[in-house]
Order: sequence, then structure tokens, then C-alpha cells
Amino acid sequence: MYGSGEVRVEEIVPWSSDFLDEFYRANVIVGTCPSSKELISALWRPPDPGLYKVNTDAALDVGGRKTGIGLIIRNCFGEVIASSAQPVLAGYSHIVAEALAIFKGLQFARDTGLVPCCIESNAQVVVNLINSNNVPLADVGIILADCKLLLEASPGCCVGFASRLANKAAHGLAKLGLSLETDCFWLEDYPSNVASIVLGDRPDQV
Repeated sequence: MYGSGEVRVEEIVPWSSDFLDEFYRANVIVGTCPSSKELISALWRPPDPGLYKVNTDAALDVGGRKTGIGLIIRNCFGEVIASSAQPVLAGYSHIVAEALAIFKGLQFARDTGLVPCCIESNAQVVVNLINSNNVPLADVGIILADCKLLLEASPGCCVGFASRLANKAAHGLAKLGLSLETDCFWLEDYPSNVASIVLGDRPDQV
């Protein structure tokens, strides 16, 4: 924006979204090969007894202007209680899509009565924004505000960060969402494309 002269009001929201998206990408850390202990700590972990864990993710088809949402809810034994793959006919930025996935995860847990729960996402910037006291003035801010309202209305629920390794099942569901025409939901079940991931995530398989 520096040196660009006057900025029209209608350009502010798109610019803010693009800025946040670039900020997210710029803060992805490229590290060296992790140790075995680091790999184990990055794997999916079950929630504490009495809690449910909801992993969420979003997949983007920029060319087709479509977003896939993946949600999976598991208990302390690693058993899948519910899962969902959903198509959204809109081409969102990465940060908006991930925020939407978290919002839909909170809704899914509340609607199925699977609370209290911990929502996990591998979108660190989005997680930090939800847990901060500020909401950015951009299109993602509307979704973040809705997430905060759902959290306030759901005692015992929280939103935390998970590594990509710990979020593979949700990612598989999000990719499936890109190929669907309508929302799909499963109770105590999940589609075959994430079966091996779910099995590998089980505590007794680690």
C-alpha cells in the first residue's frame, strides 16, 4: 500500500485477506529433518477422557473456485464418532477456508452433542487469531467472530494447533469434499479414503 496513492474502500477487504494469507505463508517454517521423538510428538493424540477431539481442514481448488471441508470427531480411544466431507462452491483464500473449517467443526460438534471438545487445525495463524483478543478487519474476521461466539456458548470447548501429520484424516476428508456435490455425514463411520489414516492414528497402533 505504500506509495500506491489513494486506496478505494472496496479494495480494503480483499487486500486485508490477501495480506493475512501472505503472512500465513511467510511464517511457515522450513526446518531440518525431525528426530524420531519429534515425529512421534507430531502425530495425532487422543483427547483426555470425557472430551472429544475434532480435527478440521480445508482443501482448495482455485481453478474450479471450490473449497473442500473435512471434519472428523474422535474419542479418547481414537474411535471415530462422526465425520464429514463438505463441498463449498466458493474460491476462498487459504486463511478464510481454514477459518470456515474450524467454524463448521464447532457447529458439527455442537449439533451432534459431541461436547466438550477440542478443535484442532494445522492453520497456526487462524488458531492464534481465534485465541487472541483481536479480530482482523477483513472477510476472515466475520468467520473468526462467529467461531468466538460458538466457543463462548460451548463451555469446555477450545481451539488448538495440530501439525499436518496429526491432521491427515481431516485433510483426506477435505480433499474428498472437493469431489462432492452435497455435504456428506457419517456417524460412527468414515469414508474408505481415510481408513488407513484413521487406523494408523489409533493409540494402540503407535
